[in-house]
Amino acid sequence: MKPLKIIDIARAVGGELNNPAIAEDYISGVSFDTRSIKKGMLFVPLKGARDGHEFLQTAINAGAVCVFSEQPTDLCAIYVDDAKKAMGDLAHYYIGLFPELKVIGITGSSGKTSTKDMVAAVLSQKYNVVKTIGNFNNDIGMPITIFDIDETTQVAVLEMGMNNRHEITRLSLIARPDIAIITNIGVAHIENLGSREEIFNAKSELFDGLKSSGIAILHGDDDFLPRHRDRGDVIYYGVSPLSSYAPQNAADNGLDGFSYDVMLKSGEKISVCVPSPGYHMLTNSLAAVACGEHLGLTPAQIVAGIAAYKPTGMRMDIRRAVCGARIIADCYNANPDSMKAALEVLSAENDTTIAILGDMRELGENSKAMHYEIGKAAVRLGIDIIVCIGEDAKHIYEGARYENRLGDTASQILHCGNKEEFFAMTNNLIAGGTTVLVKASRGMRFEEIVEHLEKI
Repeated sequence: MKPLKIIDIARAVGGELNNPAIAEDYISGVSFDTRSIKKGMLFVPLKGARDGHEFLQTAINAGAVCVFSEQPTDLCAIYVDDAKKAMGDLAHYYIGLFPELKVIGITGSSGKTSTKDMVAAVLSQKYNVVKTIGNFNNDIGMPITIFDIDETTQVAVLEMGMNNRHEITRLSLIARPDIAIITNIGVAHIENLGSREEIFNAKSELFDGLKSSGIAILHGDDDFLPRHRDRGDVIYYGVSPLSSYAPQNAADNGLDGFSYDVMLKSGEKISVCVPSPGYHMLTNSLAAVACGEHLGLTPAQIVAGIAAYKPTGMRMDIRRAVCGARIIADCYNANPDSMKAALEVLSAENDTTIAILGDMRELGENSKAMHYEIGKAAVRLGIDIIVCIGEDAKHIYEGARYENRLGDTASQILHCGNKEEFFAMTNNLIAGGTTVLVKASRGMRFEEIVEHLEKI
């Protein structure tokens, strides 16, 4: 982080410094967690299970030179009305100190993390890139990512997540992106927003902070995103007639990924190899191709960047069990769109296929029906063994059993109330010559299942 003068911080967030003696001192980092506080940092007390104000003294003892505070204190502090908002305001001020920096904002119902990683892999072939790490994609995590920017950073690739309306607006106004990428409009968070129409409106808030000189890169195959085709400089990718970046001669290489050709706007055709399975990864890579060409990368750099892509942990991560079984660990998150995409990847394998599926969260009143449809889809795709774990996943089980009775396939379908029940039966379930998909929403903590399977 570029050091900031404390008086400048106070002015940037509209706060009041309670100790003028430190006005000309500098802070060298920002944290909301006292465990990561180092000498010279600013501490931001957030309210969660505990009120961060309880730890102001702990932060000072750990080396913080100053704290935000919403209440009177004898410690060196900048008084603010809302510490979380002040952290976002400071991030907005800080990112504005780098006028040459290119900022890419990425959102979507699914695929935004994979697209973020793909874009960063491509742009890193030419630029010094800072990108969102892990799930730091909200109004707490994104500012922390922004504070990692320094004078050497040339591009920031920022993922923006949301649960409700106006959250993307806030993030977009903080970051002021030069490029806005939206991957799709699905049903994730429909419990809060009520309809895909409202999800479209929420994701489209990414335009609220887009610079006047900025462009949008949108998935043209989505049924909502083409509504933006008349607004300024918009580039589409996919197979729709709208798309400027479309795959040609695509070849599915199974768990090794996809290869395809694509014509650049320059008129040159390139051949791309995506080292991750699933057609959705092909479309994610097209967004990175478009972004790379727009920011001046050579064709060779774009090809090398796509090849260098590595998934963030637990997203279509291919692993091996001791017995030789292949494990597709895709348990960072789950919604109906991503669940179906992962099942399609699994169904293409020639091994005995096993889908270990758990609850999908935040689906609202349609949750039962959406889980039921996933079960039916798994059977229609010919998955050999379908294991459903969890309370909501019982509806996957019921949907699979229903489809099994109707169709020509004969899947083995099991339900476990929890992971412990599953662990008791796994030794007789997988062996060499099997490919296993493990997928559920993050709260199910299915990485524990992956770790268990790897030892078999």
